[in-house]
Amino acid sequence: MRSWFITRYDDITKYLQGDTFITSPLIWHKMKNLPEGEDKHFKEIIDIISTWMIYNDRPIHTRLRKYMNRAFWKEEIEAITPEIKKIVTSVLDQVVEKHSNEFDFVSEVAHPIPALVLCKMLGIPGEEVKRFIRWSDDIAQFMQNFVVSHVPDKDISDQTKKSMKEMYMFLSEAIAERRIKKRNDLLSRLISDNPGEEGELCDDELIAQTIHLIFGGHKIPQFMLSNTLHLLFKHPKVFDELKKDLSLIPKVLDEAMRLEGPIQYITRHAAQDITIHNQLIREGDSVYFFLGSTGRDERVFENPEKFDINRTGKQHIGFGGGYHACIAAAFARVEIAEILKEVIQRFSHITPLYNLERPEWTPNPTFHGIVTMPIKY
Repeated sequence: MRSWFITRYDDITKYLQGDTFITSPLIWHKMKNLPEGEDKHFKEIIDIISTWMIYNDRPIHTRLRKYMNRAFWKEEIEAITPEIKKIVTSVLDQVVEKHSNEFDFVSEVAHPIPALVLCKMLGIPGEEVKRFIRWSDDIAQFMQNFVVSHVPDKDISDQTKKSMKEMYMFLSEAIAERRIKKRNDLLSRLISDNPGEEGELCDDELIAQTIHLIFGGHKIPQFMLSNTLHLLFKHPKVFDELKKDLSLIPKVLDEAMRLEGPIQYITRHAAQDITIHNQLIREGDSVYFFLGSTGRDERVFENPEKFDINRTGKQHIGFGGGYHACIAAAFARVEIAEILKEVIQRFSHITPLYNLERPEWTPNPTFHGIVTMPIKY
C-alpha cells in the first residue's frame, strides 16, 4: 500500500464526492500494522471509534447521519443560541474577577466554552464540565497520534481507554435516567423509543455517536476561536473594521477557516484503481486530502496568503465535502460567531502578549490550532 497527497482545490472538491475514496478501511489498515496480538490492547477504544460516522461509508453512514442530524436541526440551533450568550457572559465575568488585565485566551475562553455549550445542549450538569473537558482532551490526544502514526501509541491509549470508559458509563446512566423521565435537553430528544427499529439507533450506537459529537464539538470550535483571534491580531486593520461592524463576523470566520482551519487534512483509501494527473492510485492506497492547502491554492484564490474578508468566488472547504462533510458545520458557525462577538464586545482593546510570528501550534495538524495565547485587555 502506498500513500498519496492531494493538494489542489479542484481535485479535492471533486474526489471528496462519491465513493471513489472511502473511510471504512482506515482503522483496520492501521491495526494490521501492529505486531500479532497487540490489537487487543486497543480494543476498548477501537470498538467505539470504529462505529463513528467518520469511519463508516454508505449505507451505514447514511443511517447514522440521518439520525444524528436531529442534533443540528434549526430548532436546536435556535434554542441554544441565547444560552451560548449566557455561558460566554458568565465565563468572561469569571475571567475579569480572576485576572486584572491579562489572561490566556485558550485556557480561559476557547477551551472551556465549547465544552460548556455542549453540556448545556445535552443536559449535562455544569459541575461535570471539567470531567467532560478531560475526556475530550484525552480522546483528542489519542486521535491526533492515531491519524498520523504508523501504529497507535500504547502509552497514550492507556489514559484514553480510562476516559472512554468513564464517558461511556456516564452517558449510559444519563440515557437510563432519561428513559424513566425525559428532560428538555438534546440527549432526551436523541433517545429512541424504538431502539434498533427502522433506522433508529440503539443505546450503544447513540453513546458512541455522542462521544464523537462531544470530541469534535469541543475541539473544532476551540481551535477555530484561537486561530481566528490570532489572524485578527496579525491584521489590525481588519480587527478595527470588525469592532466597528460585528455583522462582518461571518466573513471573518470564513476567511480564517480558509487560511487557518482546524482540520488541515483528512484521510481516505481508494475504493478502486484510479488515475489522477497521470498517476495510478491503486485500490487500497491511502490518500491524504489537504484541506489546508486548498485554501492557499493560487489557481482559485487570488493573493491566497492575504487575509481578505471581502473575497468573492469559490468558498473554502474547511469543513470537508461530500457525504462525510462536517455534520455540525452550521452549528459551529453560529456558536463561534456568538462567542467571538461577546469577547470583542467585552474586551474591545484586547492585545496579544505572545509572539505573533511564532505562536505555539498543536504538535501535529490533525487538529490545527494555537494552544496558548496570553492576551491583555
